Amino acid sequence: MTRAASVLAFACAFATFGAVACGGAASNSKYPPLPEGCPVQIFELVPPMATDNIGTVRARCATDISREDCIRELKDQACRLGANVVWGSQYAPRVIDEKNEWSGRAAHTK
Repeated sequence: MTRAASVLAFACAFATFGAVACGGAASNSKYPPLPEGCPVQIFELVPPMATDNIGTVRARCATDISREDCIRELKDQACRLGANVVWGSQYAPRVIDEKNEWSGRAAHTK
């Protein structure tokens, strides 16, 4: 195997490991990933409709990032999980290590 082929094989193996370790390859087949910018409803408490819980989402943003942009990041994480609902999210972010943190449970309506 040539050096270039070895480097390419290593890079592919590393990328595959990274996707699996970060949850990229382990998607919920019932609800496949949705495109970035998908519509996501956010509820502070349990949503008023029936949902399937998928996982948790969290966005940590620098304090100079707008509230809307940080919430969009939270929604985009939900989209990647195939969710169209985030619940258990607070109306104001928690401040941790000088960063605004929004979090919640990602779910999909039944």
